Amino acid sequence: MNPPPLPVPPPARKSSAVTAGWICVAIGFGTFWIFGLGFSFFSIAMICAVVAMCTNDVQRGLVLLLSSFASLAICAVIFFVAIFGAMFGALGVAAQKAQHQQIHFASPAPTTPRRNFP
Repeated sequence: MNPPPLPVPPPARKSSAVTAGWICVAIGFGTFWIFGLGFSFFSIAMICAVVAMCTNDVQRGLVLLLSSFASLAICAVIFFVAIFGAMFGALGVAAQKAQHQQIHFASPAPTTPRRNFP
């Protein structure tokens, strides 16, 4: 006699928190250059990852959480490189213009020799 077959659980459905988190990560990448808007979407994605982990979707929630942190770091580096690159580029152009025009801000005024009268 054969034992009865073991029940097979249905495949786990993707939670709506995971879907919302990935949407927020995508929107965050698209809007990170607008002052702080993309970073707030990454924060929302992190919250969705924690919610997903609390609703027994630990693996997908952990992947979303780590991806949110990595995306936040990547976008912060890109943002600062772009800002500092533009600033140093502008300083370089200004230095070239100043060197080209031979501007001397601390040069003394020309003096004429004094004549001594007897």
